[in-house]
Amino acid sequence: MTNSASSTVLLSVDGMGCGACVAKIEKTAKAVEGVNTVSVDLANKQASIGFSAPADATTIAKAIDAAGYETTILG
Repeated sequence: MTNSASSTVLLSVDGMGCGACVAKIEKTAKAVEGVNTVSVDLANKQASIGFSAPADATTIAKAIDAAGYETTILG
């Protein structure tokens, strides 16, 4: 039996414009403890991130912001 619930957050990511940006966002998000999956959509400037504790949506967004992007939590 597992106690950690898995969640997904959808972020709007402003400031990304190329494949290198996508790679940087993926690497940054995956470095947050608890992040399981990262899918970045360059065309729509969004990132869908699957996570469980101790990660949370705010921590993930702040990490991406610190990498030089501007995030908004969409859901």
